[in-house]
Amino acid sequence: MLLMVLCAAVGAASAGELRPGGHVADFTLKDQTGAAHQLYALAGKKAVVIMTQSDGCPIVRLAVPALREIRERYRSQDIEFLLLNPTLQDTPDAVQRETEEFGFGMTVLLDRTQQVGEAWGVDRTADVFVIDPRTWTLLYHGPIDDRLNYESQRPVHHPYLTDALDALLANKPVAVASVVSPGCLINFPHRKHSYQ
Repeated sequence: MLLMVLCAAVGAASAGELRPGGHVADFTLKDQTGAAHQLYALAGKKAVVIMTQSDGCPIVRLAVPALREIRERYRSQDIEFLLLNPTLQDTPDAVQRETEEFGFGMTVLLDRTQQVGEAWGVDRTADVFVIDPRTWTLLYHGPIDDRLNYESQRPVHHPYLTDALDALLANKPVAVASVVSPGCLINFPHRKHSYQ
């Protein structure tokens, strides 16, 4: 419970925050096994979904099963699902243990220099970014849905991620492109408004 309360602290957004409609620059990051992944190598995908992660965050651990279910639902649609760990303290070995213990079943990109996290204005975990590889623009930024909160879970009333994916696949605009997402804060020591 204490960790959930600590996760709830709110900080200022980064001045360089990536917003829906903004351009997503290319990057290459290694995953928890040491393999390198380039974002723009996914140009043939219909969408790229990336959720932020850090070891030990209870909200991530609760959110990943829903993300896996959505990945299965859209398996035939050629959508890439990834996790992004922009923390400084989580080592590749620790991330690998976390993925195995909690059955993430997804590649975790390790942003060890926080370059991507800084560019995107990441400040917390369990935050989802939906990218259109045709234009490399951000279409949606927020939680998977409205099920999780800091101290409770509730039935889903707003399936934000699947709504965004359905709109993309139907070549329609995303109705709700940005939602504040609950998650554990991630420290960016070089950011002007760093969380201490």
